[in-house]
Amino acid sequence: MDPIVATFLILAAAIIAFLSARVPLEVVAVGVALGLWATGVLTLPQAFAGFGDPTVLFIASLFIVATALETSGVTRMVGAVILARAGTRRGRILIWVGGIVAILTALISINGAVAALIPVAAVIARRSGLSPSQLMLPMAFIASSASLLTLTGTPVNVVVSELAAEAGRPFGFFEFALVGLPLVAATIAIVVLLGPRLLPHHGPDPAPEHHTEREAETLSLVPEAVRTGTVRTQRRSRLHRGSRRTLAVTAVMVALLATGATPPAVAGLLAAGSLIVLRVVKLPDLYHGVSWTTLVLIAGMIPLSVAFLETGAADVVADALLAVVGQADPHLALIVVCVVVVVLGQFISNVATVLIVAPVATSIALTLDVSALPFLMALTVAGASSFLTPVATPVNLMVMAPGGYRFGDYWRLGLPLTVLFLLAAVFYVPLIWRF
Repeated sequence: MDPIVATFLILAAAIIAFLSARVPLEVVAVGVALGLWATGVLTLPQAFAGFGDPTVLFIASLFIVATALETSGVTRMVGAVILARAGTRRGRILIWVGGIVAILTALISINGAVAALIPVAAVIARRSGLSPSQLMLPMAFIASSASLLTLTGTPVNVVVSELAAEAGRPFGFFEFALVGLPLVAATIAIVVLLGPRLLPHHGPDPAPEHHTEREAETLSLVPEAVRTGTVRTQRRSRLHRGSRRTLAVTAVMVALLATGATPPAVAGLLAAGSLIVLRVVKLPDLYHGVSWTTLVLIAGMIPLSVAFLETGAADVVADALLAVVGQADPHLALIVVCVVVVVLGQFISNVATVLIVAPVATSIALTLDVSALPFLMALTVAGASSFLTPVATPVNLMVMAPGGYRFGDYWRLGLPLTVLFLLAAVFYVPLIWRF
């Protein structure tokens, strides 16, 4: 079979499996790798190279750091600050919650930050007399925008930075903040101003959680410790010692990442190893705190990106796209690419979406003889705009029951945010990262 045809068939099968939600994400990812080998598109080492990829190791280490911040009580101390300072006014509460969730997202990733603050937001809602529905979804949406502040905000950033390194240079640890900071500020402003009119006013859903197949698939991207609460904070006598050690190790990791003194995977593994040696994280907690589904998903989809580039499938898609929009203005191609990412990202993992679309974007940049950096950063911004459905991201689903939301509640506030992110991806990003 022709390698290009085989690559497209495997991609189509993977998308259908993702959309059906009947096949576990891990099975789809491993099936993609096996399919690429079975059809001769890639050799066996190439097909399974993703499982030893530095990107996967780095993301695994970030889950361990996030677990340490949770078990050592750092996130609970942050929540106490909000309770003490926020007061009872909705706008002030959202600004405080938004600022704290943004900081936590930048440090420990979006899923861990939102999971840590959901109980805090519930307490704040009760004490201030606000409906939880006015806090939970804004918190999730602010966290999505804050995932663009640092390299560690979301696995998508790590994946895109590695792809950027192959195209010329990686993105710096804080480089994402050039677009992330204005988007966080704009997101907070929108949820403060429009939230009262676009969000429902009711309490949490008292019914027990019965997840659909799609919801269960999305929640599988959240570490078990976050999903089930199996990781508990240390006893008070060890709390301060553990929190200090965790903060010190995290600060060193951030310094290594920010300065580029070591590769990201090395910095992350050093931090994770230090937390284990210092007994901040115990091995059972460590295994519960890692989202194995996320790691297998990325490891299995990386070879598909490689196949798209090596077989020329990405060039075929890029040529077809450019035949429609022309080659006069790269903004037109960027609009189409970002719209595809936004649409797919509402229904399948944004990590998988970016891995699928990134080779096409890189090929378009090469054909137009422009830098791939604006295309890759725009993909990151578009991938973060998963605001229209509860199954778009794990954090959207995590706040669904606590906020008492229904499926249709998301798009009302999510639509203006999606438009904002698309405009930023297409017009603002190229001003910072030039074509």
